[in-house]
Amino acid sequence: MTSRISDLSLSQNAIQHLQTSLSGIADLQNQASTGKKLTKPSDSPVDIGQSLSLRSGLSRNAQLATNISDAEGWLGTTDQTLGQMNTQLQQVNTLVLQAINGGSDQNARDAIANQIDQIRQSLLGLANTQYGNRPLFGGTAQSQAYDASGAYVGSSAAVERTIAPGVKVQVNVNGDSVFGTPGNDVFTTLAQISDAIHGNQDLTALSAQLKTQSTSVLTAQATVGATYARVDNTKSQNTTNASTMTSNLNDVENVDLAEVLMNLQAQETTYQAALAAAAKAITPSLAAFLQ
Repeated sequence: MTSRISDLSLSQNAIQHLQTSLSGIADLQNQASTGKKLTKPSDSPVDIGQSLSLRSGLSRNAQLATNISDAEGWLGTTDQTLGQMNTQLQQVNTLVLQAINGGSDQNARDAIANQIDQIRQSLLGLANTQYGNRPLFGGTAQSQAYDASGAYVGSSAAVERTIAPGVKVQVNVNGDSVFGTPGNDVFTTLAQISDAIHGNQDLTALSAQLKTQSTSVLTAQATVGATYARVDNTKSQNTTNASTMTSNLNDVENVDLAEVLMNLQAQETTYQAALAAAAKAITPSLAAFLQ
């Protein structure tokens, strides 16, 4: 017994296949125009999940880059400031030696003491240097580290930045740790040295104390420099990670345009051929009608 396919069934099958082909063409045209192969979750659940993971990683990486930039800014400003302070403290040490070896000419001694007073004021200004409207050496204080008299008014607290997953660095140096505790700080020593020079007093002990405090400032600068180098190395790794994740994201989301265009042309050719074949197959003939 010969089975017979009705014209209606033939038409429905042809239309269904043509619609499927048109849908494929539409998808390829969308990929060609957007350059993306993922436009909705149903495109590829696995790739969508990987895309979301990579985008989340890039977002975290961008935040780390911001933290690293801020850390470098803070540390770089601190390093520069401590460098200026070290230079001025060397000048003071030279002036103290001149006062010790300069004889008893009071006018000369007074001139040296006045220079030291000026340097002390300059050093206080540097000790109140700010970065991002916060004092470099004031811990978490919001205004200043030292008042006009040279008293420490900051807080002994660490300012930290996260520069890598689970990695934090301290970007600040507290004034009371680098310049000395209140009452035993470099600013008090400079005031005492000035008074001693004016009064023609012995400077041996004060000179030794100043050298120790100057060494502390120099050591702090070296520590800051080492921390800056560490942050800079992390910056390089962070940049490499961002590049890798971006490349992987492009592989997941972006299409090979040449391949898409080739597939689109093939799909359109197939559609036209199927359309012509369907038109011939489902056109009812007079003989078929008479049967």
